[in-house]
Amino acid sequence: MKLFEPIRVGNMELKNRIAMPAVHHCYTPDGFVNERLLKYYEARASGGAGLITVGGCTIDQLGQGPMMIGLHNDQYIEGMKSLSKIIRDNGAAAAAQLYQAGRYTHSMMTGQQPVAPSAIASRFTRETPREMTLEDIEAVIESYGQAARRAKEAGFDAVEVLASAGYLICQFLSPLTNERTDQYGGTWENRTRFGLEVMRKIRDTTGPDYPLIIRISGNDFMPESNTNREAALFASELEKAGVNCINVTGGWHESRVPQITGELPRGGFAYLARGIKETVSIPVIASNRINDPLNAEYILQHYMADIINMARPLIADPELPNKALKGRFDSIRRCIACNQGCLDMVFTMQDVHCTANPLAGREDKVEIKAAENPKKVLVIGAGPAGMEAARLAAARGHNVALWEKNERLGGHLSYAAMPPGKHDFITLLHYYEHELGRNGVQVILNREAAADEIVAEKADVVILATGAKGAPAPFPVKDSLQVVSALAILDGTAIPGKQVVIIGGGSVGCETAVATAEMGTISAETLKFLMENDAETPERLKELLNRGTREVTLVEMDKGIGRDIGISTRWVVIKCIRRMGIRVMDQYTVKEVTEKGVLVEKAGEETFLPADTVVLAIGAVANNPLEEMLKDKVKELHVIGDALKPRKLTEAIREGFDLAREL
Repeated sequence: MKLFEPIRVGNMELKNRIAMPAVHHCYTPDGFVNERLLKYYEARASGGAGLITVGGCTIDQLGQGPMMIGLHNDQYIEGMKSLSKIIRDNGAAAAAQLYQAGRYTHSMMTGQQPVAPSAIASRFTRETPREMTLEDIEAVIESYGQAARRAKEAGFDAVEVLASAGYLICQFLSPLTNERTDQYGGTWENRTRFGLEVMRKIRDTTGPDYPLIIRISGNDFMPESNTNREAALFASELEKAGVNCINVTGGWHESRVPQITGELPRGGFAYLARGIKETVSIPVIASNRINDPLNAEYILQHYMADIINMARPLIADPELPNKALKGRFDSIRRCIACNQGCLDMVFTMQDVHCTANPLAGREDKVEIKAAENPKKVLVIGAGPAGMEAARLAAARGHNVALWEKNERLGGHLSYAAMPPGKHDFITLLHYYEHELGRNGVQVILNREAAADEIVAEKADVVILATGAKGAPAPFPVKDSLQVVSALAILDGTAIPGKQVVIIGGGSVGCETAVATAEMGTISAETLKFLMENDAETPERLKELLNRGTREVTLVEMDKGIGRDIGISTRWVVIKCIRRMGIRVMDQYTVKEVTEKGVLVEKAGEETFLPADTVVLAIGAVANNPLEEMLKDKVKELHVIGDALKPRKLTEAIREGFDLAREL
């Protein structure tokens, strides 16, 4: 595979073309490298990545972010030496990313008003920065140079400058955020001046041979801002300034184009890297939603990039490179693009973890050891919690059987993969299917467990992971109308009529509403055909994409919808609801479901909603009928996942993992 061919970046040789870009983890509250960060990166380096970039690393206090790695003072060098060493000792090259947020800085973090090229308010922070003086600009450029010096002294093989996502250098480049009239504003040449001066300062400070990387936005995805064309022009100038590698990502944090959620197809922004690669002769890195080594190989083989970034994929499975090198593709635990444990945590200033990988971020505290006294373990229920408990218990050496009442594994995980943008969830099920077999778990499907049968097994440990069931409707429901669960819509068991009312505006209700509204729209394949043949106008194509064949109304009793959806993905779901023309009625109470529709009330005023189909998405309750019957009848009894209390996928998998590692 080309993915495992070595490549040179300046005078730095990478053993393969898999790079882990800088990811903010909130692991360093005081800016100093600690044991948690060291163990975390040790696992990723030993997992086989060719290049690991840490950061963002703060270059000054004025533009720093919360709980970031410090590089703005010499006092951080010793800790950074430990970090670069542990990465290099485990086989990867190490780079440090230099971070200055400009108008994306939160004043509550720094105690100072943010600075930027111009005093233009940020939608991201809801703050207005002050315009940088020439003295400010000179000081920041010097800070970049000194931070690069510290990185080099700390033993890093390279340094990367963050010039993407709408941060400071982006702000100088874009006419949206740069209204200056001096040498740093106005013309394209003037707007590139700051970024190029930063790179030249770093080159002067670190010497002619020190590898220098820059991460740029391949397209700002902001109206009237820079596109891939301008990004390529900037890249060409960067190469002339001595940059050794261009790392290409998507747009800004303010962009309304999804960047890393499941709506973006795998490798969907590789074309941005291609646009840069066609302009420069130095290596180019492709980024965003590349979670599969075969997808990465495709991008390399078709000359779209030279190196592949995998951030969340290496959080989900640090061993991905080693597994791919050995051809063990089915054993890779792929990132499912849920953002629950990573981006949602960063945006709320919490520690990063991972839904798919419950060990991520706990490498310094959790060690998986072989079982000292192998036990007979019986797991009831093959949803995420049950599968994870069975997998790890068997991997540790226990004799494990897994009973599932349905004809397939997965529980509600199968349904989670059905809404638009959630298709990668199914890869987690495929991972479990493979790993359960590889670890010797005895899987028995179509086996509904009775208490006496469980007792008769005489297992040392019984784990109940029987999941959840739909909550009963708290309002009268007439039988003559088609009333179905959201799950029945998602799996195709029920085909809705023309007029659909969905009751419940949480994540399940919102996703089911989008899935229902998309019924009857044209496929991506059809869109491609129609565009290639100029068969329809762009306006008509957009209509065919955004309007299905059903009228969908979403009813929610509280204010707002999707409140249980993570901060980094909720806006995408809301955007889809608006795009598809779904009628949203929040703060409405359902009075009853009649033979002809749904009667709702708001502020004492009743409204009748005609419907052919009513979909219930009103939550879930624990499905745990066996616990009381088994108490004091088995040696050791545990209840995990939704059988304990309905929550998110993250909690289900972690509970299965934490229980299994202690058995």
